[in-house]
Amino acid sequence: MVNLKPIKTRRRLLATAVAAGALTLGFSLPAEATMACGPHKKLTKALTGKYKESRKGLGLVASRRVMEVFVSESGSWTLVMTDLNGVSCIIAAGHSWEDAPKVAMAEPGI
Repeated sequence: MVNLKPIKTRRRLLATAVAAGALTLGFSLPAEATMACGPHKKLTKALTGKYKESRKGLGLVASRRVMEVFVSESGSWTLVMTDLNGVSCIIAAGHSWEDAPKVAMAEPGI
């Protein structure tokens, strides 16, 4: 009789690794949220036109995606993630945005 326990353990480890990788590299949304996706130009045009939000900042996510934060003067904000193909998705949105005060970074070794 073949011992299947090592095979099941490897499958569980592989499934856990795949799930962790997907969470690390992918989008993470609350269960009740739905993503609105489309071409970057079209999506950002809607944010700047309809919602009066402008890009506040951006950054790279794992060198494979660009994350942008759009904010309006009234405090609404939208977090947009864009992939290498130019497809953007709204991954979060909210209200009551406040800019944090800038803090000087200490030099290494100080």
